[in-house]
Amino acid sequence: MTAPVITGTAGEETAHRSSETRRINFRFSRRGRYAACLSARGRGPLVPELWDLGGGTPVPMTLGQPAGESSWSTVVPTDGGRILLGRAQAGGVHRLLLITPGEAPAPMPTTFHGGGFRLVAGGPEGAAALAFHGAGEGRTTVWRVPAEPGPLEAVATVPAVLGGGVWLDAFGRRLALSRHGDEPGTVVLDLADGSLSPLQGLAGGEHLLLAAPRGGVLLTTLRHEGAYRLGVRGTDDDGPTVFPRPLNEIDGAVTPLAFDPEGRRLALLVTRGVRSHLLVYDLTTEEIREAALPAGALYPSAHWSTAGLHVIHTTPDRPYAPLTVLNASGAPATRRGGERAAARARSYDGPGGRIEAVVYGDPARSRQVVLALHGGPEAAWQLSFDPLFQQMAARGIAVVAPNQRGSTGYGAAHRDAIRGAWGGPDLADILHLGRVVGAGRGLGASRPMLYGASYGAYLALLAVAADPHLWSRAAVVAPFLSGRELYTDGPATVRAMLDRLGGLEEITDDELGPRDLLRLAGRLRLPLLVVHGEHDDVIPVSHSRRLRDRLAEIAPPGAELTYLEVTGAGHDPLTGRDAHLVRDRLVHFLGTGSARWS
Repeated sequence: MTAPVITGTAGEETAHRSSETRRINFRFSRRGRYAACLSARGRGPLVPELWDLGGGTPVPMTLGQPAGESSWSTVVPTDGGRILLGRAQAGGVHRLLLITPGEAPAPMPTTFHGGGFRLVAGGPEGAAALAFHGAGEGRTTVWRVPAEPGPLEAVATVPAVLGGGVWLDAFGRRLALSRHGDEPGTVVLDLADGSLSPLQGLAGGEHLLLAAPRGGVLLTTLRHEGAYRLGVRGTDDDGPTVFPRPLNEIDGAVTPLAFDPEGRRLALLVTRGVRSHLLVYDLTTEEIREAALPAGALYPSAHWSTAGLHVIHTTPDRPYAPLTVLNASGAPATRRGGERAAARARSYDGPGGRIEAVVYGDPARSRQVVLALHGGPEAAWQLSFDPLFQQMAARGIAVVAPNQRGSTGYGAAHRDAIRGAWGGPDLADILHLGRVVGAGRGLGASRPMLYGASYGAYLALLAVAADPHLWSRAAVVAPFLSGRELYTDGPATVRAMLDRLGGLEEITDDELGPRDLLRLAGRLRLPLLVVHGEHDDVIPVSHSRRLRDRLAEIAPPGAELTYLEVTGAGHDPLTGRDAHLVRDRLVHFLGTGSARWS
């Protein structure tokens, strides 16, 4: 039955859920005095949240009225302690509001219709941000957004599609941008006259990542022999960029975060398996040291000012929040302990090598256990706060969230193992883990359950089809039917991913055969919950509808399907306005096996 998700009581986890906080879309102000994000507490809507990083422990302040922002809304803090809110509305409309603590939001007079829209913090004196809006025919209009309520000023309309945004001076005049299209590269927008010119000194294919205007240092990247290298050069250097060996031999996935104000040190986010590491590279000595952080994950954004290095950090028991890691004296900061269920990393022996997983609770002794499969497929679970896993843990459900073959963070061989073999090595890993976890629970214990979203939903249903007797039930969000069906129905970005990762190639040399869920529907012989957003623009909702109709047609023995289509939701209904309702239904189904809600 197609219906919106409905509400109800969830019993034992109600108190836990009422104080739960999630935060998304973090930004820093130009000089780093403030950070802002969208935050939702418990059942409440997403609202703008401002953090003062000026001293002591950062404390959040909720600003504006709870209008229920979407995850597409943008928040940009100003160095004056305000928030510029870009509110995304239906039909591709964006409205700007300036929010001052203690005052009602002030609407800005300009509304943007259609096209790409984004905000870059900072600008000339008196500006809160620059607004970039697609003007059609490959053109972009740039607007100066004032830090006080008032009209916007059109700075320039340029014949290019522009992305990124790195300030090259301390006065907000010169902004480096990525130009897309026929002539890609790094260009500089001069706000004094609206001109656009190439950034001098870069080699072909070299792109700017970060700048330290006071120190006159630039960080670039250049693809070389199939991998990206990080390069360092001076703003006024005439010679080639230097690619330091220590900087390019770091083990793990490296994301540059920020220069210190003088351009002498560089902060790097390094992902290894399920956790993030914060490394600091000294440009003079080429030494690298690691900052002390609790095991967790870092948001890929930071700001380094004279007050210290500000990062956004999370652990499984604490949501994302700003943290000053290195203060003015260079000493590492500490962070208070969490208030929710903790998780740990655990390794399992798999058919193709080690499989690392994030584990909540005791999979052997808990009343129930669920294997949770991430989307992607080029993705991975990390030691970060997850409201759904917290709610499962509160209900007494142990969680094993594995990074099976195909996941990122474990080297190219692990990541590429499923290239041209979707539902092959990764499915073998999940079936193996299901047997290991099930055997560890002993005779008479409930069998493991499955949960998955997007690609993880597809993989979870394949695992059910491969061995229905291994599992007790499965709950999935936004599954697709097969790579071929998704290629026919999906958007261009998804088709490009399928081409790149070999998602159209079929496996035919084993007992399961081609990984098409319509063909395998007769093997889905256990209780299933299928959730899909009505307006999913990544995996069309028609895929779940067709699976629902196929199961209703053939009625395989033991199959009990509950189909929930979330009205108005997109690809991830767990982050939308009705996210708490979706989580309630998922956890209730996994906890009871029943679709009935009381």
